[in-house]
Amino acid sequence: MGEPEAERGNGRFLTDGLLVALFVFVVFEVSINTVWATDHATSLTQLAYALLANHSVALGQASSTPPWTVDNFHYEGQNYSALAPGSAFLALPFMAVGFALAGGYTAYGPALVWSGTFVSLTGAIAALLVYKIAGMYFKRSTSIFLGVAFAFSTIAWPFATYFFQSDVSAMLVLASAYFALRAGRTEGVAFAPALACGLAAGAAFTVDYVDAVIVPILIAFLIVRKWRSRRPLAGTVVVFILGLVPGFAAIGAYNFAIFGTPFMITEQAYVGQSVFGKFSTPVQYGLALNLVSLSRGLLAFAPLSVLGFMGYYDALRTKKVRTEMLLMLAIFLGILLPYSAWYDPTGGLSFGPRFIVPAIPFLLLPAGLIVEQARRYRLLLVYALYAAGAVINGMAAFVTAVPPSTGFDVSPLTTYIIPNFQAGNFDSLWASLLVHPWYVGGALVAALGVAAPLVWVDAVRRSSGQRGATEQEIPPEREV
Repeated sequence: MGEPEAERGNGRFLTDGLLVALFVFVVFEVSINTVWATDHATSLTQLAYALLANHSVALGQASSTPPWTVDNFHYEGQNYSALAPGSAFLALPFMAVGFALAGGYTAYGPALVWSGTFVSLTGAIAALLVYKIAGMYFKRSTSIFLGVAFAFSTIAWPFATYFFQSDVSAMLVLASAYFALRAGRTEGVAFAPALACGLAAGAAFTVDYVDAVIVPILIAFLIVRKWRSRRPLAGTVVVFILGLVPGFAAIGAYNFAIFGTPFMITEQAYVGQSVFGKFSTPVQYGLALNLVSLSRGLLAFAPLSVLGFMGYYDALRTKKVRTEMLLMLAIFLGILLPYSAWYDPTGGLSFGPRFIVPAIPFLLLPAGLIVEQARRYRLLLVYALYAAGAVINGMAAFVTAVPPSTGFDVSPLTTYIIPNFQAGNFDSLWASLLVHPWYVGGALVAALGVAAPLVWVDAVRRSSGQRGATEQEIPPEREV
């Protein structure tokens, strides 16, 4: 195999990546919620305001914290956000604009718009990173497809419309994996990618405490990858660990400011006991809920993900990339399993399994093998699965990411999203300007979520003669 075309600075590969990010950002911006505040988003908004206005992590006393949300808790006379604080800190530039336009604190209006813009940006970067990782193995057309598939054919789209941590966490976990893969392939001490990997993983921990699970996974990958390739090992791992320090130190300082100790986290104070004691749901129930149930199951809300399971079957039999595919599988399971055992695996009101949004890309990426092997009618089936997911999640993005709670065997899509979509009950700003918004909403979902991405991918496939710029294609040989 010759020198990878993308590593020679191929312009098409770089341009396509920027176009993926820009297109996703624009579609997410069109979709952002401008009507409703939720507990999760309000708690993060309150924390951002406290940081900007009071330079404090305390939200204030009960009488001065409007409004109260279920994601806050009392501690020694003050209110605090129970959520990991990273999203609020990262969103500060955007929230500063929102509060300035509003003339003070608000959970609505400019705060909704600018918090949604922040999350739209992180979701777009996450799609770019999916494209970049896919480019290490697949053709340009497949890489573009996987990038837009994560954005539009999974619940990443609905949760890019609210100030939730899901897409923010996905961006940082993907960045960690991307730089880990780069570090593993680098000759000598992989200083830059290892440092970037550590910084991203540390930042991911500040956004979602469960993301700490990726740290030992990344260390194990770097050790195995460097050991097997007989490349310098200790320096790369040390640099990675140094990169973790800012994120973990930031959480320690945040905890110290609240509790006087860096070792007690807000989630622990919120649940009133050791966090480890809250992983109490039988894991088999949580897995069924998150993967196959009608109320939360990933396969119901992102049908394309079934190809990921099929892709792993081939990917793990390919010796050349087996270690890297094991990294992706470990990250997927490392996020899925703890959240399947969480005491409330539903996560409250949610369109699909929002807790595992950061894990979804690592199930989609091996699907690239199936996409590349598909021809004619099988490729049409792949596109049909994508289109189904885009329609499902596009409708939810326009209606709401937080439909009322439903039972295990009840679909929020059929009981809430579709009826409200048909009624034109959208939470996007543009909908209030229309007489019959559901016609426009349907056209936008069909054009932006389904038609435009598939036309683009097909055009790239045809123009490249089924071949394109890659960093490294998975070879056809298999070793069982």
